[in-house]
Amino acid sequence: MGSILYSALFIYLVAASFVNQDIYAFTVRYDSLLIFIVLFILVLPHLKEDIKNKDADLIMAFATAALSVLFVLITRSGYGAALIPSDLALVCYASKRLKLTDNSVLCLSFAGACPVILWYSHVRWSYNFNMAGFAFMLMAYFGMILVEEAGDRCEIKYRGFIKAVIFITAFILSMLYHSRTAMFGMAVFFIVYMLYGVISANKWLYRILFILATVGAVAFTAVYIMLASNAGNITLLYKDVFSGREAIWRELWGALLNSPVTGIGSAYELKSFEIFEVHNGMFDILTVHGIPVFALVTVLMYRMFERVRHHITKPHTASGSTTQAAGLPKACQTYRIALSAAFSMMFTSYFENYFTVPPYSIFFMTFILIAGEPRDNGGAAKGFD
Repeated sequence: MGSILYSALFIYLVAASFVNQDIYAFTVRYDSLLIFIVLFILVLPHLKEDIKNKDADLIMAFATAALSVLFVLITRSGYGAALIPSDLALVCYASKRLKLTDNSVLCLSFAGACPVILWYSHVRWSYNFNMAGFAFMLMAYFGMILVEEAGDRCEIKYRGFIKAVIFITAFILSMLYHSRTAMFGMAVFFIVYMLYGVISANKWLYRILFILATVGAVAFTAVYIMLASNAGNITLLYKDVFSGREAIWRELWGALLNSPVTGIGSAYELKSFEIFEVHNGMFDILTVHGIPVFALVTVLMYRMFERVRHHITKPHTASGSTTQAAGLPKACQTYRIALSAAFSMMFTSYFENYFTVPPYSIFFMTFILIAGEPRDNGGAAKGFD
């Protein structure tokens, strides 16, 4: 039942987000609450045991939600603002309690990849170009996973070539749409994918990569401000590299220093931009919700990624992997793609808040579940519990 519910949530988010812009504009307002409700239902069977065992992830997830609500009241923000860090904390906690079957991964990867058929024709034109590039990026990742999952069953030849075509096509489309965020994310994906064995085997390199994706995203805003103050106009893909984010981030840093514990809240009125948009996922959590919430979310994410690393570095034979007597096992391509995709989404936080908000937070969680959970090859024994 849990498998069906999670798959239904995923498919709903894909359909509501990538089929029609008007539908997306309407449904996205309620997606954060929907995600919280569904994930809470899915982890409900585990709560009694985890409360009894004083599970650290559950305690931190609860603390994140409680502090988010408290700080929202203090800063007089909209109540929905508390759902962003709460959802992300729940994703981290739920990811260690939910397990996917091979059949679930096949279903989810197909659902994540199939909208590209519509997007190649006309849907993309009604969306923001940055979002369009990001959509092509995600569809490529799910398409690559689909090739691997279906390939194990149908004996698809030339999988490497097919995946390369999917990836290169999505990257070119992102270039055509001048979506520099998607291009940056795909560049990170390529690096992690190519260095997967080295990164997975070296725990410190893996952890440095995580730090760069989280704390590094916040530090990047300060570096960006400094560079913008000292560099001239630089153009990339017909856009100025320093196109206004430096003014937003400079203003937000100043506001945060006045309210470092509670954050500035979502009701803060920007003077440097017409709408409140931080354009940086981790910096958004820090500035809007304060240092304690940011710290809790970062630690929860760190623990989640450590569970993924523990899984992919231990010998296993499920889903196409082969066990080796010593050293790093030859991990299956699905794990490799999914981990690279998860890091890719996190690094887009340097320029946008995509992976922290719906529907992308569930796509992010799906990559984590695929990368970090052992699965039964037949898809019957180890489903959602």
